[in-house]
Parts: sequence; C-alpha cells; structure tokens
Amino acid sequence: MRIYCMTDIHGCLEPFLKALETVDMESEDSMLVLLGDYCDRGPDSLGVFRTVMGLQERYGARVIALRGNHEEQLLEYMSNVDNPDFAQAWKLADSNLATARSFLEPDEFEHVRHLLVLKRFEEAYRYTVGRIRKSHGDVIRWVRRLPYYWESPFGQVFVHAGIYEEAGVDWWKPGTPGEFFTSMPPMYVGQHFDLDVIAGHVNTEAVSGIAGYRGIWHDGTSHYYIDGNVMKNGEVAVLTYDSETGRYSGPGLGRH
Repeated sequence: MRIYCMTDIHGCLEPFLKALETVDMESEDSMLVLLGDYCDRGPDSLGVFRTVMGLQERYGARVIALRGNHEEQLLEYMSNVDNPDFAQAWKLADSNLATARSFLEPDEFEHVRHLLVLKRFEEAYRYTVGRIRKSHGDVIRWVRRLPYYWESPFGQVFVHAGIYEEAGVDWWKPGTPGEFFTSMPPMYVGQHFDLDVIAGHVNTEAVSGIAGYRGIWHDGTSHYYIDGNVMKNGEVAVLTYDSETGRYSGPGLGRH
C-alpha cells in the first residue's frame, strides 16, 4: 500500500491541486491522508473544503480527512454568533476575512465590508454566519464530523498537531486531551515513541530550526513533520509511505 499525506493547505487551492497531481489515487492500493487546516489565510478555503469532500465522494474510505485547529476555529466561528463578545474575536481570527470572502458571494462580502466600515461588528458577524449556514451548511456539517486522528495498520498515527506520548503506546488515545490533537506544539522532537507520528501544525522551518527549510522533516526518531508552509513557499508538501518497503519519501526528506 502507498499512503500519501498532506497538511496545512490553508485555503491555497492551486498548490493543493498541483500536489494532488503527484498522487496516484487510481490504484486501489493507495490512500490519501489529510491532516487538517484546510481553511484560513489563503484565498479559497471553500474551494479546498469542496475539493476534499469531492475526493472522499470519489474514493470513499481511501481518503482520510482529519481536523486541525483552524477547523476548530471555524466551528467556534459558526457557533458563537449569539455571543456579542465574539464579534471582534471573529474579525481578528479570520485574517483579512479571507475565509468569509471565500464562502460569500461578491455582493454579500461587500455588504459585510460596508457593515464593518460602519463598525456594526455584531451585525456583520451574524450576517456572515447566516449566509454560510444557508449556502454551505453541508460543508460545516462535514467539518463537524472530521476525526482527530487516524491510526494506520503499519504502526503510525496521523494527526494534525500531536498526541500525548507520555501516556504510552497503549494509552495515548484516552490519555491525549482533545486540544492536543489539533494544537499541541512539537513536544517530543528527538524522543523515541513506539509508533511513527506524522503531524503538521507547525511549519518545518520552525520545528527543524533550519532557516529556510521548506520540505518534510524527520527528527531521526519517530516523528515526521510535513507542514512546508504553503503561505510562504507556495507549495503543499506530499509525504509518501510505501508499506512494502517501510520507507518514507518526500521533498527535503530523501528516503528513510
């Protein structure tokens, strides 16, 4: 089996589509695992969501989509509309309103901009959420169903941010707090764990400490970090695992 893995697409549909061209999903022996953060920052969060949903419709259980912290934020964004204190937080969380823009029609987004100019923040927030619920409720329902992790039959855990490895190989599932799956920093770099942990969340330049690093990074033990920082570098890195050889490959990684 071949497992392809990507993460942290952040609304960058074109780099995502280009990365998908390197993935052979026509083989029944292939899987695609996506580690979350499909939205925010880039120009087409909605397009990324619908592309992933379409892949699942086409290939079924061979496409695993996990949730990241930005999906958690989107659900918070959608559920706090009756909380007036969240109106400002919503505007700040959605940087440059990139996600709102991708979900709204041009005239709807202009209406939101007009309300914000008038400092009618709560009204702008309620309107945005209302239009998203009405036009793209299926996307929000899909996001709510996204799992936090996937454990492969090959001794691997795929997750957006990380797991609580101190709980041990038999207890990490119940022992990991929910927020760790989506928001945990790289706590165990260089430490051995009895499963390979494949994660995103923190870009590989930061986690490796190597200035300008942009590919996949292996810490030499049990951890593969695959967020190549699409916003900076314009590319979505693809990690490939071959179960027959037990080897990983991908940009910046070589073969391990």
